[in-house]
Amino acid sequence: MRILITGGGTGGHLFPGIALAEEFQDRSPHNRIIFVGTRKGIEQRIIPSMGYELKTISSAGMLGKGMFQKFSGAVQCFIGIFQAMMIIRVFRPDLVLGTGGYVSSPVILAAYLLGIETAICEQNSIPGLSNRILARLAKKIFIAFEESSRFFPLHKTFLTGNPVRKKFLTRHSFHRKDRNRFCVFIIGGSQGAHSINKSMIEALNTLLPVKNKLEIIHQTGLQDFSWVKEEYEKQKFRATVSPFITEMASVYSDADLVISRAGALTLSELLIYGKPSVLIPYPFAAYNHQEVNAKSLADKGAAQIILNKENNGVNLGNTIIYLINHPQELKKMGIKAQELSRPEAAQIIVDHYCSSGTKGGE
Repeated sequence: MRILITGGGTGGHLFPGIALAEEFQDRSPHNRIIFVGTRKGIEQRIIPSMGYELKTISSAGMLGKGMFQKFSGAVQCFIGIFQAMMIIRVFRPDLVLGTGGYVSSPVILAAYLLGIETAICEQNSIPGLSNRILARLAKKIFIAFEESSRFFPLHKTFLTGNPVRKKFLTRHSFHRKDRNRFCVFIIGGSQGAHSINKSMIEALNTLLPVKNKLEIIHQTGLQDFSWVKEEYEKQKFRATVSPFITEMASVYSDADLVISRAGALTLSELLIYGKPSVLIPYPFAAYNHQEVNAKSLADKGAAQIILNKENNGVNLGNTIIYLINHPQELKKMGIKAQELSRPEAAQIIVDHYCSSGTKGGE
C-alpha cells in the first residue's frame, strides 16, 4: 500500500500518525508512507529524523483569529489544497489518513476531490473544527473517547483509542537509585506549561515535610528551564529538570505519580502505563476539550483534577502529600487507568486496511 499521513503542528497530532506509520510498516516492509505537514510545525523537525519522507504545504489555523488572519489563513488553505493535489497525483496513495491539526483540512479535501479513500483520527473528547468539517468527507472516523461519537455519523465511526508509538507499548525496566523515594513526574507538554511550573515551585514549601521521600522529574519547556532548575537547587530538593525529555517511556515507567495537562496523547500514554495522575487542564484549549478529557478519566477513578483557576502551590502540594499518604488510593487510580487503556489502537485502525491475524475494529 501507499499511505499518505497528514497531521501536525503539535506532538498530540503528529505522534499518533507516527504510531500508525510504524504499524503499517510492521505489516509489510513494502508499504510506502509519506507525511504531509507544514514548514512551521513540529513535524519539520521530527519526521525526517525518524526516517520518513515529509512533504510540506501552505496551511494556517483560523479559529480564534482576527479578520485579517482568518482571510490570510483561508488563502493559505486554498493554496494548500492545490499543493496537496500535486503531491497526491505524484505519490498516488491508496489511503490518505488525517491525524488532526489545520494541515489535515486541505490534504483530506484534496484527496476527497481526487477520489482517494480518506480517514481521520480524533484524539480528543470534543473534536476540533477541522475534524468536524472533514467528518463529512472521510470514509472512516477513528475516535479515542466515547464522548466524541455524538459529533460524528455513527455508521462510519469506530472507537479505537489513540494510536501510541510502539516504544510506549513495551514495559521498560528502569531502576531508580533509591526505590524508597516517591517519584513525581511533572510534564506540561512539549513546550512546557508555565502555570504548572510556577505552582510546582510554589508547592515546595508545602512539600517540606516529605522532602526526603521525594524524587522529582520535571519537564519544563525551554522558556522556564533555568529558573525552575535554580529553585529546586536553592531549596535542595532532589530533582532532575529538563527542558524536553526524549525518552519519555522510561520516565513514565519510573513515576509513581504524574502531574500534567490533559492533552489526548499524554492521557493515552498515562493509561497505557497505568499511571495515577493529577491533571491540570489547559483552560484555553479549543472547546475546553482538555477539561472534558480530564473529567472523562476522573469520573472513572483514573485521575484527579485541579482546575487551572485552582492551581496553586498549596493545593498542588497538599494533593501530592495526600496521595503519598494514601498508597491504596494511588494504586486504585493506576489500576483503573490501566483498565481504560487501549494499547491496540494503532493495530485496530490498520486492521481496517491491512490483513492481520488480530481482531479488527470495534
